[in-house]
Amino acid sequence: MSPPPDHHDYHAQVHHGQQGHPGHAHGNQLSTEQPMFCPECGAPVQLRGTAVSAVCEYCDSTIVRAGIDLQLIGKVSALIDNGSPILLHSKGKLDNVPFVVDGRLQVQYERGTWNEWFLNFADGTIGWLADAQNQFSILKPIDPNQVAGRVPSFDDLAPGQPIRVAGRMLVVVDRRGAAYKGAEGLLPFRAEPGMQFYGVDLRGYNEEFATLDWGNDPHHDQPIPYFGRAVTLQSIGLFPLRQFQGWEPARPPA
Repeated sequence: MSPPPDHHDYHAQVHHGQQGHPGHAHGNQLSTEQPMFCPECGAPVQLRGTAVSAVCEYCDSTIVRAGIDLQLIGKVSALIDNGSPILLHSKGKLDNVPFVVDGRLQVQYERGTWNEWFLNFADGTIGWLADAQNQFSILKPIDPNQVAGRVPSFDDLAPGQPIRVAGRMLVVVDRRGAAYKGAEGLLPFRAEPGMQFYGVDLRGYNEEFATLDWGNDPHHDQPIPYFGRAVTLQSIGLFPLRQFQGWEPARPPA
């Protein structure tokens, strides 16, 4: 759920899922796949794994799973082309565990936009690939009981503040609210355009990246913690990648 110091925040936000925020479904796979169709245009829609919502590839409607039915909750805003080289459905590996890029959430705040890419791993877990200003990181959720009631409130945290999170000393690098701008593909939460999310980004002394995600309500004591690290697209073998004029085409990993 990440971006560099001044973007990483949304990881928290975009991983909260069940507690009101985007993306944080912590892992339990939703089981069987069955044919489903967009209630707006009738096109086929596939919700699998932890996915709760999807953006129809044909009419850009945001659709959520409601039991065995699909519910239409609105149209997504057009995604801003911010030059990301990442493509929906690309594949890669983190620590030798394969993953697929199943969705994208585009986040907006006062200084611009960044992307959070939803990853489904072959071992049934999920993660987020944060993508901002050509810097990338992957974060995965850990047990929220490790921080529930054990970290300062969202309002009491500030950049430069050291805190202990899940037994690790970290330093706050950013605290902010951000708005969901647009999306594509599958997401593990109810992605309603315009929703605000709140999170705090932290860094560790051993190059750890972390996020505390309060979802769309900053006034509770049970943020979802995410931990991870910076990556390069080459180090995770992500392929295929978007091609840009004048750039050498990406090659499949050996």
